[in-house]
Amino acid sequence: MTQLVGAICEDGKKVITVSDRMVSTGDMTLMFEQPRSKAELIAARAIVLTAGTIHEPDLTRQARVRARGKDRILEMADVLKELFQEIREKHIVDEILRPQTGMKSFTEWLTRQKSIHDAILINLSDQISKYELPLRLILAGVDEEGHLIMVGDPGTYRSFDTLSYCCLGMGERHADNVFAWYRYSRVFPVNDALYIAFEAKKKAEMAGGVGQSTDILIIDSVGVNEVSRDTIDALEEIYNAREAKAERTGFDKRITELKVQTNKMEDSSD
Repeated sequence: MTQLVGAICEDGKKVITVSDRMVSTGDMTLMFEQPRSKAELIAARAIVLTAGTIHEPDLTRQARVRARGKDRILEMADVLKELFQEIREKHIVDEILRPQTGMKSFTEWLTRQKSIHDAILINLSDQISKYELPLRLILAGVDEEGHLIMVGDPGTYRSFDTLSYCCLGMGERHADNVFAWYRYSRVFPVNDALYIAFEAKKKAEMAGGVGQSTDILIIDSVGVNEVSRDTIDALEEIYNAREAKAERTGFDKRITELKVQTNKMEDSSD
């Protein structure tokens, strides 16, 4: 369970991400908020956010290695897509092919299909085509402009650059509605976009399984910066005051003149 939000702003020059810290077991019997952010650096101006019940600790590490020397975000998206496909194939082998046929690799499955009885082949093919890996990713970064890309089953990616925002998680319906209400686009200045993304995450908390802890990043041509806890607390106060007055209009000075404090994001893998 989780909620991830991304927004491109400042005419495409910056990208904001907002995330909770909720994690859960595969059978959904245990949910808790972890002590660290869900965002991980894979390049100087790009991060990956993860959602799902499957834990793949090596994914971002491998993505970081394979993305070395790649400056364009779409090239990094190709790296994540390939890694996702590899992980999905591994789980298909472990959960479907090995238990039912004894096959130890996806390559073996492809080469032995002609020798398998038609009924068994159809059944296995159906299971494989319908297999859903409980993992989705958001790649957010800036090269010549800001990008938001979602990676998911069956190992493909979708760009949200034109829409200029994306929401992923249990409360995504609530979060999407916030952006739609404000008629959001990439031309929004950073403070307005920051508040909208924060409000989207807060609305998403109405859905079960979305954590209350919040992490916010701002990515630009220089790098990735973490929004300070003081600024997040200030956004919370503004949100609560507007909600108390049922006030969902324009952006007053509390938002437009908010001093956004940030610190450079450090690579937590080191």
